[in-house]
Amino acid sequence: MSFIQYRRDKHLPSTAAPSLLAMGMAMAFMPAAFAAEDTVIVEGATTADAVNREEQDYSVKTTAADTKMPMTQRDIPQSVSIVSQQRMEDQQLQTLGEVMTNTLGISGSQADSDRISYYSRGFEIDNYMVDGIPTYFESRWNLGDALTDTALYERVEVVRGANGLMTGTGNPSASINMIRKHATSREFKGNVSTEYGSWNKQRYVMDLQSPLTADGNVRGRIVAGYQNNDSWLDRYNSEKAFFSGIVDADLGATTSLSAGYEYQKIDVNSPT
Repeated sequence: MSFIQYRRDKHLPSTAAPSLLAMGMAMAFMPAAFAAEDTVIVEGATTADAVNREEQDYSVKTTAADTKMPMTQRDIPQSVSIVSQQRMEDQQLQTLGEVMTNTLGISGSQADSDRISYYSRGFEIDNYMVDGIPTYFESRWNLGDALTDTALYERVEVVRGANGLMTGTGNPSASINMIRKHATSREFKGNVSTEYGSWNKQRYVMDLQSPLTADGNVRGRIVAGYQNNDSWLDRYNSEKAFFSGIVDADLGATTSLSAGYEYQKIDVNSPT
């Protein structure tokens, strides 16, 4: 019978001492790490702010175009395109017709140089809204309303497909929601722009807004402009004047009242 005896090597390095040293150093620095953290404050926004003012570059975080509730485009069960004010300025989309031409899923049938009918998903678009309120147009786009100036609007929202929840009866093509520029600033703010271009084009736009009360709960905004231009077409001339005045009042934390007036006059000579 044989016996085998194992014994530990006394010369093996010990690992306990370095581990205890590392733990002690970590504990020494933990209070400093916790002290360096800052307090995080999360601020919310009212419904009106979430819908109307959450714009970053070309994107709008939330919209009420489809359900009248502020939702992100990802949560809306329909195809939605939003053309923001920044995009209209950068791409020089100065008429509603130019916005429609540059919107995904919208096609046009042109009758002459200015009159265009717009279609989506095989049907003519006959549902139009202003600030979410349905407006009866009766094919007015064939009368030249595609020349409506976008300087009056903050953005244009397009919901493709049937949208009876918001517009009622009509073709299952799309609904167009034109959001007017509202008085959002509690201090005086203004912008004046001029533009000169080819074919004797001249364009002037003024945009002013100011609080009407000391606390800023009642505000007013005026947008006015004039444009005159010729074209590469002989004897063609277009002259346009437009004006919009609006008053916004905060009645409560989430309740507001708006009243406005809009005027546009467009004269086109020698269209083809």
